[in-house]
Amino acid sequence: MRPARFYVRIGFAMRGLSFLLTLLMAAAMHGQTHVVNAGFGGRNTAELEERFAHELAEAKPAYVVLFAGTNDALNDAKFLTPSQTKENLTAMVRQAQAAGASVILVTVHDPDVTRLLKRHRPEAYGSVPPLERVVQVNAVIEAVAHENHAALVPFHDILKQAGGATTELSTDGVHLTAKGYRMLAAAVRSRLPQQVPPNVSILCMGDSLTYGIGVRPDGTSETAETYPAQLRALLQ
Repeated sequence: MRPARFYVRIGFAMRGLSFLLTLLMAAAMHGQTHVVNAGFGGRNTAELEERFAHELAEAKPAYVVLFAGTNDALNDAKFLTPSQTKENLTAMVRQAQAAGASVILVTVHDPDVTRLLKRHRPEAYGSVPPLERVVQVNAVIEAVAHENHAALVPFHDILKQAGGATTELSTDGVHLTAKGYRMLAAAVRSRLPQQVPPNVSILCMGDSLTYGIGVRPDGTSETAETYPAQLRALLQ
């Protein structure tokens, strides 16, 4: 028969191992970067600007990724003029910077016009076709980034170089596939520091492209294929 003290030692060892594992898990969780998906489907920059102060206060981010303007340019129910878009983006950038966050702006990609016009009336675009509207909104995004010393992700150019909003990269000509969102996440990651400090938040603010339509049904929990989720994985 083994001495009782042998079992006591084993018991202490097991409890010590369990305690050590708990500490290691807590440390790992403590050091994680928190990526917030603040994507709201169908919103233009005016509607996003209305929500922005609340999202900023909730997340208290060190970085804000602002991917907005697609609805301003392409959603005929939410059209805004370039000057309105600029006013809204500038307001959000300056609020973020005043709160101590670094800002990253993302340019809007060209749609697959054929598929876009199956969901939107061609006549709604009047004398300014969809691709020209994207040129206008991207000029605004680039100007806001330059004027406010914010970083810029040229996602328009990145997707175009990859072939554009094809069926491989876009589910409906605007929203992206998992592969398309992966490209977006990688592009955003490249504008963040190589070593992102632990225990900070990154607020991803935007419309349905941030929410993840195409890989995430409306009204559901975030999937691993949205761009904020894929960015989170890249940062681990």
